[in-house]
Amino acid sequence: MKRYFWKYLTILLAIIFLGMGAVAGIFYYYSKELPPLSELTHFDMKVGSEVYDTNDELIHIFSVERRQLTNLNELPDFLIDGLIAVEDNNFYQHWGMDLFGFVRAVVANIKTLSFSQGGSTITQQLARNMFLTLDKQIPRKIKELLLAVQIEKHYSKQEILEYYFNKAAFGPGLYGIEIAASKYFGKEAKDLNIAEAALLIGMPQLPSGYYPFRYPQRALNRRNFVLKRMLQENVITKQQYTEAVNSKIELHEPEINHGAADYFLEHIRKKLERKYGTTQLFTGGLKIYTTLDMQLQQYADSIMNAQLTKLENRNDYEVKYADFPVDTVNIATDYVQGGIFSIEPQTGYVKVMIGGRNFNHSKLNRMTQSRRQPGSAFKPILYTAALDNGYTPATVIQDEPVSFIQSDTLFWKPHNYSNRYFGYTRLREGLKKSRNIYAAKLIYDLGPEKVTDYARRFGITTPIPPVYSLAAGSLDLIPYELITAYTTFPNNGERVRPIFIRRVEDSQGNILESAEIEKIRVVDESVAYIMTTLLQSVVDEGTGRGVRWQPAVGKHSSISYKWTAAGKTGTTNDFRDAWFIGFHRKLVTGIWVGFDDSRTLGKSQSGAVAALPAWPFIMKKAIYLESPKNNRGKPIVDASQYKFEKPDEVVTVEVSKETGLLPKSEYEKTIKEYFVPG
Repeated sequence: MKRYFWKYLTILLAIIFLGMGAVAGIFYYYSKELPPLSELTHFDMKVGSEVYDTNDELIHIFSVERRQLTNLNELPDFLIDGLIAVEDNNFYQHWGMDLFGFVRAVVANIKTLSFSQGGSTITQQLARNMFLTLDKQIPRKIKELLLAVQIEKHYSKQEILEYYFNKAAFGPGLYGIEIAASKYFGKEAKDLNIAEAALLIGMPQLPSGYYPFRYPQRALNRRNFVLKRMLQENVITKQQYTEAVNSKIELHEPEINHGAADYFLEHIRKKLERKYGTTQLFTGGLKIYTTLDMQLQQYADSIMNAQLTKLENRNDYEVKYADFPVDTVNIATDYVQGGIFSIEPQTGYVKVMIGGRNFNHSKLNRMTQSRRQPGSAFKPILYTAALDNGYTPATVIQDEPVSFIQSDTLFWKPHNYSNRYFGYTRLREGLKKSRNIYAAKLIYDLGPEKVTDYARRFGITTPIPPVYSLAAGSLDLIPYELITAYTTFPNNGERVRPIFIRRVEDSQGNILESAEIEKIRVVDESVAYIMTTLLQSVVDEGTGRGVRWQPAVGKHSSISYKWTAAGKTGTTNDFRDAWFIGFHRKLVTGIWVGFDDSRTLGKSQSGAVAALPAWPFIMKKAIYLESPKNNRGKPIVDASQYKFEKPDEVVTVEVSKETGLLPKSEYEKTIKEYFVPG
C-alpha cells in the first residue's frame, strides 16, 4: 500500500511540475511578445491637438483618437468608486489579477465554449487598451495578465485609475472621460452628477453598443445596472439611487454646428501639418488658438445656405442642394455654390471662412482654391489708381458708346449693364451706378499696365493680363485675395495680411508660434478715405442699396442694417459670378455666388440679387456679438466705432452736381464732395 502511495504521489508531483513548467513556458513564450519595459514605464497618451476659436472656446481636436486628459484628483468620488464597484471590486487588494473573478470567467467560458466572459480587472483592461487588441482569445488573455502584473509593479493604484479614465473608450471615436462628459452632457467630468457618471461608467464594456444617441434604451438599462451596483457597494445612498434611477437621460445637443467650420479647419490643418508634421499635429497635444469666430461662422453658414436655397427655388434650377443627403461624401456639386470671407482690417484676423455649402460634398475651398472673375467688384482697384493719379470724385467723363480697335480689329466694345448711356457723368456717379463706360475710359487714360501694377499692390497674385477689359473685371483671381484687398480702404490705405492662427502652444504651454500683424502700404490714407466715401455712395444710393433692408429668408426674420457701410457689387458676363464685398471700419466681408462649372446663374442674377442679400444679416450679427448687453440681454451698439475717420488733409467743397466744378451761381444744384488740396 505504501509503495502505491509513493508511486501515485510521484506521478502527481510530476504532473504538477510538468504543468507548472508548461504554464511557465507558455508565459515565458508570450512575454517575449510584450512591449519592452521602457515603453511600459514611459507610456504616453496619444493626445490630439485642440483648436480654439477667437473666444478661446474649444471647437475641434485634430487626433487619431479623440481625447482630452483629466486629473484623477478633479473627479468626484462617486465616479471613481462607482467604476471600481462595477468593473473591479477588489481593485485595491489584487496585484493585477483578481483570482476569484478569473476562475468565475474560466468556468463560464468552459460551459459556453465561447470565451465571452472577460473577468478582467481594471488593470488588465488598461493593459489591453494600452498595448493589445480586443479579441477574446487565450493568447491575448495571457499577455493581458502579464502586462497587468508589470503595470501594477510600476504604477500606483491612483496612476492606474487616472490612466484608465483617460484611455478608455466611451463611444465611437471618443476616448477619455473628459471627452465623454463634454460630448454627452456638455460639461467637464468634475461636474457630472451621479446619473451621468453611471451612464459613462457603464460604457467602456461595450462603447458602440451602449452609445446613447443610437441605443438609448440599452444605455438606460446599463446605467441603471451601474447605479444598482453603486448602491450595493455603498457608493451612493438609497435616496441618491432613487433619484438617479428615476431620472431621464438628457443628452447635450450642441448649439454650434461644428461642420460649418470644416473649410477653415482644413485650411489650417494643411498649414500646421506642413510646419509641425502629421505626428505632432495628431498626437502631440498642441493647443491651436485661431482667429475664427465660431458663432459668426455658424450663423453665416446658415444665412448663406438659406439665401442660396431661395435663389435655387426662385430660378427653378434643375439640380438643388436639397437633392443630396448632407452626409454624402465627395460628389459632383452641380448645385449653386457660395463662399464667404470675413477679415478684420486692423488685425488681419479671419473671422469667417466658408468655402462652400457642404464640406462633405466637396472639399474644394472656393475662397482660397478657386479662380473666379470679379466683374465690377474689381472696379475699386481701378478707381483707386485713378484717384492716386490726379482724378477726383468730381471728375467728369462722357458716358457714350465707345469701341476699342487695334489694327482695324474690334477687340472690345463695353456697354453699361442697362444698355443705356448717360452723358457727362461725375466719377462718384460712375462708380455708384457701376457704369462700365466710365471705367473703360478710365483705364484707357491710365493705361492697363498701371492698373495691373495697382492690382499687385492690393495683393492680387494671379496672372493679370494688361488689357483694357480689366476695367470690367475680366481676370481670374482668388476670391479671398480680392476681399482682403478691400481692407486697404477702412485701414487708412494699408492692406493687412490674413491671419488664421493667433498662436500655437505645445503640450507644456510653451509658445511655438505667435502671429504678428503685418500691414502693407498701398495708397495714401487720403486716397483710401475718398475711395471709401465713393463706396459708401454705392451702398447708400447705388447698386448696393439692398444692404439697408432684406426680407425674411428661411428661419431668419427680415432685417434692417442702419450702421456705416461701404462696398461694391460685382457681376460677370452672362451672370456667371455674383459678388458683394462690403465693410465698415472694423470688418470686411465678401460673398461670392456661382456654379463650379461657371454656367449662368440666370437672367438678371447680379451681385445685388444673388450675393448681397446675406451680407447685412452677417454684419449685423457681428456687431451684436461684439457689443455689450443690457440687463435684458439686448446689445448696446456704439455706432461711432464703425464710422470712417476723415484725415485732416481731406477737405469738403460744394461743387456743381452737373459739371463737378465750383458752382457759377447760387441757383446751381450742388453736392458736397471730398478733395485733397493741391
